[in-house]
Amino acid sequence: MIDYEFLKAHSLDEALECLDSREGVKLIAGGTDVLVDIRKENARAKGFKYLLDVSGLRELKFIEERCDCVAIGALSTHTMLVESPVINKYFPLLASAAKTIGSTQIRNRGTVGGNVNNASPAADLLPPLIALGAHVKLRSLKGERNLPLDEFLAGPYKTNRQSSEMMTEVCVPFLGEGYFTDFQKIGRRKAMNIARLNLAVVLKIDGETVFDPRIVPGAATAYPIRFGKTEGTIAGKRVSEIDPAKIGETASEEMISATGIRWSTPYKRIALASLVKKALETIFAEAKANE
Repeated sequence: MIDYEFLKAHSLDEALECLDSREGVKLIAGGTDVLVDIRKENARAKGFKYLLDVSGLRELKFIEERCDCVAIGALSTHTMLVESPVINKYFPLLASAAKTIGSTQIRNRGTVGGNVNNASPAADLLPPLIALGAHVKLRSLKGERNLPLDEFLAGPYKTNRQSSEMMTEVCVPFLGEGYFTDFQKIGRRKAMNIARLNLAVVLKIDGETVFDPRIVPGAATAYPIRFGKTEGTIAGKRVSEIDPAKIGETASEEMISATGIRWSTPYKRIALASLVKKALETIFAEAKANE
């Protein structure tokens, strides 16, 4: 049994004061990850003394269009992403990913901040957010700092958030004209679906030439990262010169170079190649239809 003291913050300042004045504080909002870890008494649930409930901080529950980005409050739920007109207008990739998370109940409870801070290799929001160039805002009593999401992640279930800090929002910069996106996922079953593999692809097509490709698989490496080698094989090439099947194979080889051969490699090698192929074909078809 895990022993801890339960605390509840009624404001952001109160939460930051608690984080600053105590050691061993774990945050809880939706609880869809933390409570499961505590119940199972796994390694991620050990080593804390206080469980701080921040679910009531309404100031962190927003989706806001700004001059250079869309800001998503850390306590915004997955359902808010799915239903947000702003997200669906600018980042349908993110709404598509959020739709695949768990069940309706989990989407109603689970938060963007929880999904990002849990840093699961299979987190469905991480690949699209990384591909979109998102950064996170961290607050403490000492001030604020911003980190690109790919720098915020430090490993499987690990981040570079300091113990006195709280993530308050995720900022997603606008893409501009000519960008196309796609999200793919393979899970064990339709309901309560945890990704065995997922994939976010973002790229720009201008005059049938591909620019700025961003390919980010999830559950393929220790934590989601951009596949730079695979991106380099299509950058600057015309769509007609690109064979999606071969690019899928390149992505699979890049995965293996990062992880080595594991028990799941025979399956994931084929599956990732298929996801990349399907994503590129979907984007190219959409680009052609928009000509």
